[in-house]
Amino acid sequence: MKKSIFISDLTHIHNGIMAATFPLGASCVYAYAKKELANKFNFKLFKFPSKLNESLTETSPVVMGFSNFEWNLELSYKFAVLAKARDPKVAIVMGGPNFPIDEEEKIEFFKNRPAIDFVVELEGELAFVDLIKKLGDYNFNIKELKKNEEKITNTCYVNEDHLVSGPISRIKNINIVPSPYLTGAMDEFFDHPLVPIVETTRGCPFSCAFCADGLDSKNKIYRYDIQKTKDELEYIAKRVKNISELSMSDLNFGMYKQDLVTAKMIRELQDKYNYPKTLDVAGGKNMPRRIIEVASIIKGWHLGAAIQSSDSDVLKAVSRDNISSSSYKELIDFGNSQNNIKTYSDIILALPGDTKEKHIESVRFGIDNNVSSVRMHQAILLTGTPMASKKTRIEHGLKTKFRMVPGTVGFYKILDKKHLIVELQEIIIGNNTLSEKDYLDCRIFNLIVTTFFNNSQFEEIFSLLKSFDVSQTDFLIYMKDHPELYSDSIKEIFRDFVSETMEDLFVSKDEARKHILSSKNVEKYINGELGYNELMENRISLIKKFDDSCDLIFKSAEGILNQKGLLTPEIKMYLKELECFVSIRKKDPWTDTDKVKSMTFSYDFEAINNAKYKIAPNKIGLFKTSSKFNFFYDKEQKKYISNQVKMYSSHTEGLGRMLAQSDIRLFFRSFSKSI
Repeated sequence: MKKSIFISDLTHIHNGIMAATFPLGASCVYAYAKKELANKFNFKLFKFPSKLNESLTETSPVVMGFSNFEWNLELSYKFAVLAKARDPKVAIVMGGPNFPIDEEEKIEFFKNRPAIDFVVELEGELAFVDLIKKLGDYNFNIKELKKNEEKITNTCYVNEDHLVSGPISRIKNINIVPSPYLTGAMDEFFDHPLVPIVETTRGCPFSCAFCADGLDSKNKIYRYDIQKTKDELEYIAKRVKNISELSMSDLNFGMYKQDLVTAKMIRELQDKYNYPKTLDVAGGKNMPRRIIEVASIIKGWHLGAAIQSSDSDVLKAVSRDNISSSSYKELIDFGNSQNNIKTYSDIILALPGDTKEKHIESVRFGIDNNVSSVRMHQAILLTGTPMASKKTRIEHGLKTKFRMVPGTVGFYKILDKKHLIVELQEIIIGNNTLSEKDYLDCRIFNLIVTTFFNNSQFEEIFSLLKSFDVSQTDFLIYMKDHPELYSDSIKEIFRDFVSETMEDLFVSKDEARKHILSSKNVEKYINGELGYNELMENRISLIKKFDDSCDLIFKSAEGILNQKGLLTPEIKMYLKELECFVSIRKKDPWTDTDKVKSMTFSYDFEAINNAKYKIAPNKIGLFKTSSKFNFFYDKEQKKYISNQVKMYSSHTEGLGRMLAQSDIRLFFRSFSKSI
């Protein structure tokens, strides 16, 4: 009878599905191991804890392999500990980026987690097979293998308090790895609300200190055979159910000539299957004209650049080179010229060397280059990245605290008992150039930008302000600095945001774990009352209070125009009607999608919309004409909204994540003049 080997990429599920994509990395390890060793072992692939528990209850495998990310380490380790307690002979293997790069810290990792026998670094396919073969040579006697200090590809372990590391090896011909889609390994996941994810290249030529893919060993780029990619895409498109998205794990898509071929294949799918509606993949940091050519082919690619900061000193501190300003502008201008492309810029707050002023200027850089969204992130110290090293922490005076990774706490039945598990992460809340007070001020600014500027939520106002030569960033700062314009409901949301930003943080992992798992708090974390992504959730709160939020941005527009001596009675009247127009078009986008709403306006908003709301101050009167408009969702919008709601209602931070991942322009009602 063949022995069993389990390979798992687990996700938390108690507050919705946390990691909401197909388990690509683990499935590649599974597919290659099965190809090489299926005649000797039974391999099983898992994503959901309940499925792993069912099989583990029935069978004790000889090897259990787990993916290791910050969002699933503790869940995986609990399974490992209990499996090992039942059967000490089972070999526990971890693989993934959540592992230190410093040798002393690696040894400390093993000491703190004694149930882990081996850690695979970098690519896992060759390493996992090499490990299984070596274990087989020792009849799966882990102690004897370690005693002889066998060197295993891309694998390390501890023997007598010192680290034993095998040779580092990249797969030069990644086509030796069978497709987990085409071999059927992924079929079961099409029945769940998960986004398919594909890989056409491996590696990244850049060396960013905050990223696990910035290591020198990952700089070389290798590509899958184009026919294999085509077959995978076709396979996925035929099987997706109520899913509109496709994700790609490529780190610099569009930068290479072959990406043009991939783009054409995706477009063929879109024309044939109406899938994917949106594509989520990181664009390249060089070759902007080629990226533009690629983007011109695909519909629904979220096109932009992860600049992280526009400040040269901050970029130097994290070993990053950004795309040139001229190339960046060219890329964004193209994206904005396409109706089906959403443009963005990614900014990270509190990187080494960052300040409040530098952060705001980085946001300004994106807005001034006309992105439709500025996606602002907290700086997370990821294990296995240079930024998390002791040297960087000391050099830049990094001030950090710990918190729960949103959506990663719950009771899980493992073998015959339920166990309470939580995942933690370390974030930067200050450094020797950024005080905690300034950090908090930046976070408040981020909430305003995310809610009012991003995704064209109030594009009508920002386009008008541009026509008046009023800085959009200065307008957002004006909104932040005039809380007297906030309604009581808005004030309460901002108070909650401030509290959630700073109070749900802890000085150590032990303190965080003790607080979260205490009997008085744990249910609040499990049901989502605590421990959520405060930026996403408070954005949703502001959108739900749409009348108050709408009132705030229009009062702020009047205020800044008045401050600059630009507010006239005619502009006030136009703003009043524009507010009604925005409200009926964008309020409550997930309800009554079959209902047609009507309203009569004194301005021709059809013509104004065609002008993209960019109306010169002396031209407003030309659009004054009484017209009745009907507001409705067309067939494609209804389907898209239905798919997105179904998809994200099953996920952690459902509505918040839906807004972040969706093209919410499709959530705005269409409109036409009533005949």
